[in-house]
Amino acid sequence: MGEPPVRVEVLTQLQHHGIPPEQITYPRVTLSAPWRLCVRHSPPQDPAGARVTLLDLREPHGPATHSWPLHQAQGALAHPSQPLLALRGVRRGTALPALAVDVCPPPGVLGVAGARDAGAGDGGRGPKPRRQFRRHERLWCTEVVGYQRDASGLWLALSTLGLDQKGQVVGLTQLHWRGGRLSQVIEAQAVGLPRHSFSRNPHPSSALLAAVRHGTERNGQFHVVELGPHQPGNAALLSARASLAFKGAQPGDFPSAVQFAPRLGLALVLTKHALLFLADVETAQPLHRVQLAWDIVFATVPDPPRHGLVGVCRSGKVLSVSLCPDPLLQLLSRRPASLYLTQRLLQLVGRAPGLCKVSPPAEPAMPRGQPRLQAGGLGSRCWQGRAGGLCQ
Repeated sequence: MGEPPVRVEVLTQLQHHGIPPEQITYPRVTLSAPWRLCVRHSPPQDPAGARVTLLDLREPHGPATHSWPLHQAQGALAHPSQPLLALRGVRRGTALPALAVDVCPPPGVLGVAGARDAGAGDGGRGPKPRRQFRRHERLWCTEVVGYQRDASGLWLALSTLGLDQKGQVVGLTQLHWRGGRLSQVIEAQAVGLPRHSFSRNPHPSSALLAAVRHGTERNGQFHVVELGPHQPGNAALLSARASLAFKGAQPGDFPSAVQFAPRLGLALVLTKHALLFLADVETAQPLHRVQLAWDIVFATVPDPPRHGLVGVCRSGKVLSVSLCPDPLLQLLSRRPASLYLTQRLLQLVGRAPGLCKVSPPAEPAMPRGQPRLQAGGLGSRCWQGRAGGLCQ
């Protein structure tokens, strides 16, 4: 049997670094880079002895561990490249209203989501975060699990989770366009905002990758929506949708993270119970499905050099998930995929001199200001002129 297209490696076990098993949870463990992990913990017999431990996973002889006393802090996140920690603390016995802290691209921009607002600021020693937009009222009674922005800084996404009347997990994401101060709430448990050069376009653009599963339905949905504003020379803004087969998955499983492998043009959709889908970002079509572990994965970051991601499991394992171009190419020989994805893989394995872009279609891009229906089902109307592709 040949090499599998997805390789899984255990980088370390958090219990080996003094982290109590019951404290390996989403609020306490954060990843800001594939090599930088931050844990907020305390001895079970001494809750007052709280500490923050920083792990550097790049050390060849095992992760380097640094630990400091930490009092009255509700959250901690390490800067991805500098010796800085972002802390969410308490004041006068009451937790500050920040519910989520995340480092957004470019590195050093700190995103903070509060009870009613979302903001961003310098992750170093600059001024306090500036408010970016008001949280939609539909998100008020939900738990914030992610705050992202695209490389251009024009698109922001605030993701939350909650429970419906049947006790099933539902996801809502507020997508905000800073160019026109417009927001829309979509149903998605996990989203990504990568930069990608679509095959028909001479210029790269931002894209919304969104995954959702409603209740215990056998299939989830994966959406790819190219975001505006439209750039001269590019084809009309792209929108695609495909189904994700949850047959045989754990009861109540749902998408928890969407990462992107830029050199491959592949989206990695990971579920809470470690089920991984690989999807072609050009067509949204899933190409491969694999169970990474029989565990719960609750924190992930992309790992571009390995075309994969790094994730933390509830059991304390820190997993490195990498995609292997040669086995992927063999997989695509038996399954339909976009020509551009195949060309990317050929280049990576050294069988092609470069990428060949498909010529743009003859029809012109849709005139600005003219509404069109969004095929992805994420909204009812899409105004390219006013919001550059934002569904309203």
